[in-house]
Amino acid sequence: MLFLMTSCKNEKKEVVEKQPFDMYEYSELAVLMEEFYVYNDSLKTQIINDKTLTSLPVNFNELHTAKMTDRFERDESFQVFANLFEKHQKSVYEVSNDSLKLAFNSTIHTCIACHKTTCTGPIPRIEKLLIE
Repeated sequence: MLFLMTSCKNEKKEVVEKQPFDMYEYSELAVLMEEFYVYNDSLKTQIINDKTLTSLPVNFNELHTAKMTDRFERDESFQVFANLFEKHQKSVYEVSNDSLKLAFNSTIHTCIACHKTTCTGPIPRIEKLLIE
């Protein structure tokens, strides 16, 4: 049996120069919406498990003032949906247990409706918040 061995000693090693890259920075509004998502995901779990609901976050007012991503603008449609979102989110704490899931889903449907008018990307993720 004959084995042929080759050596790779003469291979050139390429030096890849590290270039700085720009990290994407989320807008204030994107960060706020992520906080709302996390909050509502927790709220969904509490509702499903018949737990006492945690208190309503106080940062809802920031929805009207948080800086948006440059390519979006706070137009009349956004303002309408923001007000509706606040109304539905607060109603979760005002309804009877029989209507809790419906009130919660109304909040999430408001998010989906707003995102259908502008930034459609997160809709599949938001839909996962709905309670069946």
